[in-house]
Amino acid sequence: MNPSIEASALTAMHRHYDQLVTFPLDEWEMLRYHLTVKTVNEKYTLQPIGEKSTKNFFLVKGLVRYYYLTPEGKELNKGFYSSNHMVGSLSAAILDEPCRFGIETLEPCVLVELDLVGLRSCSERNPAWQRLYLHSCEMMLIRNERREAELLTMNAKQRFQQFVRNFPDYLERIPQYHIASYLGVTPVALSKYKKQWLE
Repeated sequence: MNPSIEASALTAMHRHYDQLVTFPLDEWEMLRYHLTVKTVNEKYTLQPIGEKSTKNFFLVKGLVRYYYLTPEGKELNKGFYSSNHMVGSLSAAILDEPCRFGIETLEPCVLVELDLVGLRSCSERNPAWQRLYLHSCEMMLIRNERREAELLTMNAKQRFQQFVRNFPDYLERIPQYHIASYLGVTPVALSKYKKQWLE
């Protein structure tokens, strides 16, 4: 690992979380021992389906997708996350059970890997981490409720328009078939109506 990339990634993570929850340097140094910076290519599996979650990742640079796999082998996208997001399965970590979805990179990524076992050991002595954990739970609850509302109350056009409002740069960064899967439409339908829906 290039030392400058590593230092830059850790600084970016600390700065971001310090702005969110106030993360004093001494508490950050306590956490630092459980962090590893890594770079990966696109289509790299961060979390396999059916395996327990032992790592979470702070995404410094890049883009990832969460996806489910049907019994027939069809992939259904659950969500997309970009820079300054923590990625991983919160429920799998809490329940200590296999993850129900997979996490795959869509672009080359710079990540900070967090060892969950190590983090648990220092969490009681680290109030900043406790604040961050609570914040992460709150953000995940909000995002999941909004996603649920979109799926239950909006038609395909409205879901697409909401997607564009929420993530305007994703249209250029994510392959169309992945966006179609997230919206619950076929790639053919998205290709046919996208221009009309954008108007």
